[in-house]
Amino acid sequence: MSSYSTQAWVYLLITMILTIVCISLNIYIQGIGLYLVLYILFLIMIFITAYNITCLTKGECHTWGWIISLLSLIPIILVTIMLIILAMTKQ
Repeated sequence: MSSYSTQAWVYLLITMILTIVCISLNIYIQGIGLYLVLYILFLIMIFITAYNITCLTKGECHTWGWIISLLSLIPIILVTIMLIILAMTKQ
């Protein structure tokens, strides 16, 4: 996959505009500080999400599909473990 899908470009446009507004306000009001690092991490997440949207719309992302599948299993496994622990302690 060499380029983003149309849906991913719309997502990138909207989130980038909102991020630039938030960065400008936070830097103007509170200074650069920790916010710049957080927004850099946020921008990375935006591009990963755009890649995910492209995979959903264009397909051919087998490895990414496995990564998303494994990451979505983590909450289910954690909830199952918590329910088992709660069931064992409710006696």
